[in-house]
Amino acid sequence: MPLVALGLHHEQALRAFEADFDAAGEAHMPGWFADLAWSHARRVEVVSGWERGEGLEGGQVACTTRFLEVEGELTGVVNVRHELTACLRFVGGHVGYAVRPSARRRGHGTALLRGGLDVCARLGIERALVTCDATNDGSIAVIRRHGGRAFEREARAGKPDVLRFWVPTQ
Repeated sequence: MPLVALGLHHEQALRAFEADFDAAGEAHMPGWFADLAWSHARRVEVVSGWERGEGLEGGQVACTTRFLEVEGELTGVVNVRHELTACLRFVGGHVGYAVRPSARRRGHGTALLRGGLDVCARLGIERALVTCDATNDGSIAVIRRHGGRAFEREARAGKPDVLRFWVPTQ
């Protein structure tokens, strides 16, 4: 399943993608950080710029964002951070991904993480840091399937613990 850059032709598909999360009561979409108030054209422009290190604000790093497109539908998103900050070492890591709620449990998370690891490899990152909530059994299984081993668990006040995994990119 190919990962694609967000294009102008994805406007309706992106709306449906975001609406799926909203309908499921999931306001946070790991891997997708474009402002929901921006026009679609602005989102395409800004996300493309982030990949080149342009338009970054305090604490942001260059990142590559790709979507998993299946039969014209955006079923998932992966965001690869080109480097780690202290904050990203705690939560976020190199790769963040999300599968839209209506498309889960169909192997899309596996495809997204594999694609993200491929981007990491092209960037020269040999081991990618991938983090997830300790309660996210699906993501834990996907990360372990790619060779990830949990090396640390840290508690967060009022939120699920965070697990950190180093995952080989090759």
